[in-house]
Amino acid sequence: MPGSWSPDGENLLWKTEFGGRATPVVVKGMVCTIRLAEPETPAKWQEQVVCLDEASGQVRWQRRQNVFQTDIPHHRVGWASLAADPESGTLYAQGISGVVTAYRPDGTVLWARSLDEEIGRFSGFGGRTTTPVVDGDLVVVTFLTAGFGPNAIPRHRFYALNRASGETVWISTPGVAPQDTTYSTPIVRVIGGQRLLIAGNGDGGVYAIKVGTGEKVWGFPLSKRGLNTSVVESGGIVYASHSEENVDESTNMGRLIALDANVITEGKPKLLWMVDGFGGGYSSPIIDGGILYQADNSANLVAFDALNGERLWLENLGIAQKASPVIADGKIYVSDVDGQFHIFKLNGRTAPERLDLDTFKNEDGSATQINGSPAIANGRIFLPTDNMLYCIATGNGMSMPAVTVPGPVENAPVSATPAYLQVTPTEAALRPGTQQHFAARLFDAQGRFIRQADAEWSLAGIDGQLNAGHLALTAENAPQGGTVTAKAAGLTSVSQVRVMPTVGYTETFNSYPVQGIVAGAPAMRGRFAVVEKDGEKVLYKDAANLRSQKTTAYLSPPSDREYEVQVDVFAAEKGRRMPDVGLISHRYTLDLMGNKQRMMVRTWTSELGRFSEQVPFRFDPNVWYRLRFRVEPSGENGPTHIMAKAWKRDEPEPDAWTIDVVDPIGNAHGSAGIYGYALADIYYDDWKVLPLQ
Repeated sequence: MPGSWSPDGENLLWKTEFGGRATPVVVKGMVCTIRLAEPETPAKWQEQVVCLDEASGQVRWQRRQNVFQTDIPHHRVGWASLAADPESGTLYAQGISGVVTAYRPDGTVLWARSLDEEIGRFSGFGGRTTTPVVDGDLVVVTFLTAGFGPNAIPRHRFYALNRASGETVWISTPGVAPQDTTYSTPIVRVIGGQRLLIAGNGDGGVYAIKVGTGEKVWGFPLSKRGLNTSVVESGGIVYASHSEENVDESTNMGRLIALDANVITEGKPKLLWMVDGFGGGYSSPIIDGGILYQADNSANLVAFDALNGERLWLENLGIAQKASPVIADGKIYVSDVDGQFHIFKLNGRTAPERLDLDTFKNEDGSATQINGSPAIANGRIFLPTDNMLYCIATGNGMSMPAVTVPGPVENAPVSATPAYLQVTPTEAALRPGTQQHFAARLFDAQGRFIRQADAEWSLAGIDGQLNAGHLALTAENAPQGGTVTAKAAGLTSVSQVRVMPTVGYTETFNSYPVQGIVAGAPAMRGRFAVVEKDGEKVLYKDAANLRSQKTTAYLSPPSDREYEVQVDVFAAEKGRRMPDVGLISHRYTLDLMGNKQRMMVRTWTSELGRFSEQVPFRFDPNVWYRLRFRVEPSGENGPTHIMAKAWKRDEPEPDAWTIDVVDPIGNAHGSAGIYGYALADIYYDDWKVLPLQ
């Protein structure tokens, strides 16, 4: 591996302007990344997945998709890196809009799941999005969600999806109420005979769950805020760090710990040692030869004895740190945020020898940020900066076989005693009149798959027929939420099912009990409730719940297209403040902005320069208004005609649209829903999704 290089030529195999913040992934002769497309042109901002030829840097393929319904800013697109299945070459991306996409090696889409719209996944402004993890037949993604059924309570959850179909295999909620969104990428290791997925959580703890089933094995509280760093493991010892307040009475910020996951007492691994006050909150640790290396938030690369936590040496890199270090060929490769790429030769317990330092500057002299780590494969280093991707190699590099850690998934003997029953999919968002097959699978106490089960099946809360695990839904176009239950080998397992009403649906809310919610709808419980107002039942959003003042509730399938949505809204006034209230259609928001007295249509919440239109609009409190929102798409990422109007319900509908605009790279489909920013109370009635006429 090269010990020195130059962006101008020495040991530089190629470079290309496909930079970004993500760490690249190398698979099947390609180096692939996810990034912001056309960063200099806000009107064309999209999420872009691009794969380049590993040897030449030439583009093999690229795919773009629109960003929608997120507060995450443009410079944080590509926060989560891609993951690759080395067996098939399939790539998996979790975008900032909550769309998880599987790409075949030729760039065609194998499957896609819009998890915000389907199950109530949500993110904050910061942009923290977690890289998927591929293990066996699963791809695991993790995020915060307020879904439906028992998953309606907001929590940090792990979703294991079938890598070939995208169906939800299991859901795990190991922690308590989250404090943050996070980007701790899970790792998979075999410890004590159990194949475990281990990761930091939004509640500040470290958790281990069985990869096959999602069952929690142990947890360890570490921080008062969410954990962003990944853990590292060696010999059953798990190392974790953070840079926030500690859970005990320590006044120091940050901590590095070593946990013996071979010794579990009362659901917690044994704490071997800690370094109090170590601020490793962003860059993840690595371990090699009994030495743990980690860069703290102030860009100090520090080496610790992995056995006892003794600090061996410290090497300052710069001012701020996000990228994680990587070791190859006895060298450590690490970047700091301010555009510096360092190469050191390791000398065991003594300070390393600096071999090379390269600094990247923008044309205006400012530092070129480096947030992603270098990827190393086949004797080549793939270094991302914000605006470039470099391939560094001595000669042309070399071809080397991949080493899989922790090795292939092992099944249990067919004679093993069943300890866990799993129904797949364990959660499903379906359309009326469709069919879904459910399977029952048995696992042993170690979380290893035994065999398919011949189960006894039952259905509750859903209109349809269930026969031997095969569900055929009726065509009734109404929201539903219920369960499919399997029993086998003395065990029981339940799948949560949501039926989403599609185009041609009207909701008056009269069929629901007072304090009820729309059946099966995510992001409803604790945010909306049916109440009586003026002798009628309506949907109510309470301004008192400060943690969910701003909520989007998706009520129809994300694949719906060519429809118009309407609703009646009533906005109260509180302390001279009015709420924002509106509709969702085709991944656009129609927003009546009470305080600003404006009407706005937008798609990317925090980046109005990508696409938005707003006009003055008088919006009086304590008056019923009718909103009408019409979207006419021409195709995926093609020109989309968007029209919106609002008027007082007891007055005639105006002939002209209040907003009439075209999005040049529009959204061709998306869920219908309601939006509210409840600075004061909001009421909704007569919600309709109608086909275009």
